[in-house]
Amino acid sequence: MKYLFLFLILVLLFACRPEKQDMDSGAVVDSLPKPELQFHHDGELKIFDAKDKEITTFKIEIAQTVDSRMRGLMQRESMEDDQGMLFIHEYPDFHSFWMKDTYLPLDMIFIDENKRIFYIHENAEPFSEDLIFPDAKALYTLELKAGISKRWNLKPGDRIRWTRNYN
Repeated sequence: MKYLFLFLILVLLFACRPEKQDMDSGAVVDSLPKPELQFHHDGELKIFDAKDKEITTFKIEIAQTVDSRMRGLMQRESMEDDQGMLFIHEYPDFHSFWMKDTYLPLDMIFIDENKRIFYIHENAEPFSEDLIFPDAKALYTLELKAGISKRWNLKPGDRIRWTRNYN
């Protein structure tokens, strides 16, 4: 009877495990779905050239708190071409970024307190822990999918204007 009781406990323990084994590779696979981090449409950002002609518009998620700036686009597996994340720093400084736990290659656009683009770091490498520094003090940083800044021919001297959704 004692052995039967132990056997039943072991069966229950193995039946309640949240992982399963892949039959082909033998690897343990987590059976719980990984939550997809969703884009939060917090506002709109327009980019204008030096002659004040509109170049393009992006839907933006705003990272303004310490936690949201630290998290950034980490763990995001997808982003649309017309989406980006706008980091609003507390004060202008040489704010650095890295790509740790970031799946998507990104273009990082550094913007001064006058909302003027002054530096673009293209195609930041996913998962890299190398620090990316601007060459001047930034108050804002805009992250877009890699290649988008080149597609729209964004360059230093272009300016941004953004609005926040209040819904």
